[in-house]
Formats: sequence, structure tokens, C-alpha cells
Amino acid sequence: MAELPRAGGGLGKGPAGTAPHSLLWRFAIWFSLLFLIGSIGLRYLHYRAAVSLLSRDLDVQLWSRLATLKAQERFEPDSLDDSRHRIEGMFLPDLPPGYDRGDTILWWVLPTLMPRPGHPDFPWFAGVWSADGVLIDSIDLPPGMAWEAGWSSRLDSLWDSPDGRHRLAATAGSHDTLIVAGVPLEQLDAAKRDAIDFHVKTLALWGPLVVGIACLALVRALAPLSRIAETARRIRAGSFERRLDVAHADAEFVEVAGTINDMLDRLESIRQSQSRFNADVAHQLMNPVHSILLEVDAADPTRPAEVLSAALGRTGALARRIEAICEVLLAYSRSAALDPSRLERIDLEPIIAAAVDRASPLAGERGITIVSPAGGVVVRGDAALLEEVFVNLLVNAVEHSPSSGRIEIECGCDSAGCRVAVVDHGAGVAADDLPKLFERFHSGKPSGGHGIGLALSQRILHSHGGDLVHEPTAGGGATFVARFPAVA
Repeated sequence: MAELPRAGGGLGKGPAGTAPHSLLWRFAIWFSLLFLIGSIGLRYLHYRAAVSLLSRDLDVQLWSRLATLKAQERFEPDSLDDSRHRIEGMFLPDLPPGYDRGDTILWWVLPTLMPRPGHPDFPWFAGVWSADGVLIDSIDLPPGMAWEAGWSSRLDSLWDSPDGRHRLAATAGSHDTLIVAGVPLEQLDAAKRDAIDFHVKTLALWGPLVVGIACLALVRALAPLSRIAETARRIRAGSFERRLDVAHADAEFVEVAGTINDMLDRLESIRQSQSRFNADVAHQLMNPVHSILLEVDAADPTRPAEVLSAALGRTGALARRIEAICEVLLAYSRSAALDPSRLERIDLEPIIAAAVDRASPLAGERGITIVSPAGGVVVRGDAALLEEVFVNLLVNAVEHSPSSGRIEIECGCDSAGCRVAVVDHGAGVAADDLPKLFERFHSGKPSGGHGIGLALSQRILHSHGGDLVHEPTAGGGATFVARFPAVA
């Protein structure tokens, strides 16, 4: 049966290439053990109950015959030689030929577990002894059966003979005699052996059949896993569009198959997004690289020094643009690998102050004033990444603000969390740019740009459990709000 790949191994291999454990074999072993223990336990209880009922039936027969003998000995002492017919006619029900009470018990208690006994009638015997141990009369008395002194102490009780061959009962007669009746236990022992033999044989035949049917049912129940494994192999081979068929799946596998399909859709979306991202990065890097190559090709030592100096300046600017793109991409990758559980409590006031210091030279060139907040807020985060967020928001606000303008930074917290807003009073965001505002490599700056700053900032805030949203500024302009979850 096919199995899904495990972490650290290929399809059908366990960790480090070891053979995987078989679910079918584990099920067969455990089911066999449970079935064997349960079957043996139930059969033992059944056997004990059947033997108990059969022994009780023999005791009832023995008491009945002893009572009959006592009555005959009292009222018709001369009829003992013909007592078997009289006893069965007086006290025992008429049964079909070939049956007696013991045989009936066997076939009612063990109708399918015990073969028919070889001797259907339970033979019995009896004897009448005087007080001094002289045998007065007997019925089918076994050879060697003789008076025993201990019988007089066992009146009106049942017991097994010392050799275990007979079941005996004794009672006092009406003429100062002792009446003893008995039943040979040979047939009862044979019935016990037959029952044990039948239990063992049926268990040996029935056990493998049940385990085989259970394993076959398990194989059929796990058949969808084979289809899952086959789909996984085809996806690994490059068929990324394949999905699990949930239309014909059992109810127990529909949710699993649906979850796997959702995961595959998500992975496919990530794969396509990564492919587009790689293409966009290559495009963004190729433009300045081509420009640098053109400048190098056009460089001629015979050209005037001021021309070469201007070309060198343009080449440096292009190199710095490549450097900025690489720095942003490194920060983007770092935010993707951020572990939220390792974020620490930090105060945003010094982080915002550092971001203002980094953006102040650009703002000073245009005469723009940045108003820092009076205080800060405490959040859980990574200081270096959050500083990049506020630098990006401030630079974006500076580039979209008019000369001699003003940029405010506002902080606050409530029950929902904390927020830091960067407010500018420029032209705002055009309606056509709103749907693509946070897409990578989309820039709405008048001077152009690589278009990663807002996308990176939003990605970093998402990794912190927050978000970055745009709000129009009252009176014109744009406000970008960095939201953080509440800190306990």
C-alpha cells in the first residue's frame, strides 16, 4: 500500500531512508492479539458455564433417582429389580429415543460447539446396604463398588468418589438401610474434552478468517491514501496543477482531502508569487545594471574631465540604487523568517526618534518639518525591522509632501492595540493607485522609485501580528497607520 512521504525522506521511506512502519501489519498484530484474547476469554466463560449447567443437571438427575429409590425401598422393596423402568416412568419425563436429560442439556447449551456424545444415555447405578454393610440389593452396580464406612456420614449429600470416576449421593432407607446412587463421570469428562477440542479447532479456523477480513476491510478503507500518495508523486514530478478528487472520497477523507487541496492551492499561489517576485527583482536590478554598462561603454579617456566626472556620478547613483534595492530585499527576507514567539517588549519612542534622524537630511533639503510624538508606545517587536518601517513611511511622506510642508507622527493605544500614524499634507494617493498601493515594485512617487518600501513595511507589520493601512488626511494628503496588537 502506498504511503505519503515523511519529513527527511522520500516517498515510502522513513527518516534517514529507513523503511517505514506498516500500518497494515500493526493493525493485523494488535487486532489479532485483541481478537485472540477476547475469543479465548469468551470461550472459556462459555465452557465453564456449560460444564456448570451440565454438572448441575447430573446432580438433579442423581437426586431424583435417589428419591425414587428411597420411595421404592419403602413402599415396594421387591420391585428394585425392575426399578429402572419404574423410576423413569414415575419421575423422569418421556424423551425421544436416543436422548436423556444430559444429552438435552448438551444440545441446548452448546448447540453449535459440541459434537453429539458417543453414548447419549448417562448410565446410573444404585445399591442398598444394611447398617452393618451387607449389600441387600443393587442396580447396575459397577465392579468393585463396595461398602465404605464413610458413607454413613455423607447422608443427603453429593460427592465424588476418591478415584474421581463416579458422582455419588446417599440417603437413609426406611428399614435401617443406606441407599447410595451414582453416575459415572466418564461421559461428562468426555463431553468436556469434546468441548475443548471443538473450541480450539473452531478458533484456529475462525481466527485467521476474521483477521483476514478485517485487514481486507482496512486496505479498502485506506485506498484513498494510495491516491493521495500518487497525487503527491505527480506534484513532486512537476504537475503542480493536480488536486485530490473529493467528489468520490468517503466522508472521513473529504475534510482531509479538502485541507490538502487548500494547502496545495496556497503553495501554488506562493510558488507563482515567488516566481513573479524573482522576475520583478531581476527587472528592477537589470535597469540600473544596463545603465551602468552603457556608462562604462561610453566612457572614453579622451573625453573632457567634467564629462567623465558626470558619468562617474551617474554610475555611483545607479550603484547606490542597486544597493538600496538589495538592502530592502534583505529586510524583506528577514521579515519572512521572523519568529513571532521571540519578539520582545520594546518602547517605540527611541525607534521613531532614530527613524526621524535618518529621514531628516532628506526632509531638510526640501524644508519639510517632521514633528515627533510627545511620547511612545510599548509593543512586542523587532527594533531593527520596525525602524525600517518608520524610515520607509517618513521617506515616502517627505517625497509626497510639498516644500516647506509638515509631517506629524501620532501615537496612541486603546483596548484593541496600539497605532502609530505618519501624516503628510501632500497631494495624497490617487484613486487609481489605491488597489496597488502595497504591491511590490509599484511606485506612485513623482520622482519614481523601486516600489518596495510600502510592501516591505506592511510585510514587517504582518509578521508582528499587526497591519499597515492607508487613510486619507483631512484637508488633503495621506496618512499611513501602523497597527500593533495589544501587549499584556
